[in-house]
Amino acid sequence: MGEETGYAFSPTFAPIAKFGEYIKLVPDEKYYKVVSVEPLPTLVIDFGSLAANTKDTDRIDIVSQNLELPDNTLAQLRIKLLDDFNLYLYQPKAKAKGTTTYKNFYIRYDTQELPNNLVEFFQFEKRSAGIVRENLSATALPKTRVLFYGFKYELEPVSTIPEKYTVVPVSQG
Repeated sequence: MGEETGYAFSPTFAPIAKFGEYIKLVPDEKYYKVVSVEPLPTLVIDFGSLAANTKDTDRIDIVSQNLELPDNTLAQLRIKLLDDFNLYLYQPKAKAKGTTTYKNFYIRYDTQELPNNLVEFFQFEKRSAGIVRENLSATALPKTRVLFYGFKYELEPVSTIPEKYTVVPVSQG
């Protein structure tokens, strides 16, 4: 039985694993060796205008157009809202029939900078993630920009349980 070493969602943003270390993806219960780690280029996405006092009725897919990753690739991402709106992030984008594990969180523009308010998620390969924007203001927003930054890990599947590993939660594949 292996031993959990690192952990995700640290207040200090740093790679969760280094070259040659191991990662366990949950809920998949699969193990991978890290073969490379590199910073991702900062990505700013404008999801468009949003009327006053409204919330999206459909989830916007952020993976297929913006964050899609090749096979055996993991992204560790943090989010910062650049405009005054709130955001819900869902993994997977929609709760599929038979899916029992999904992650979601809510980011408020006015509290995103508070200590321990971590806005971090992990994206593995082409698994879906979606957002819903919410404007609580009486004023329409001409743009709703989100800044994504983080690290990319190239992974190699391993067939045995490593002695030490870091557990990483991802949406179910």
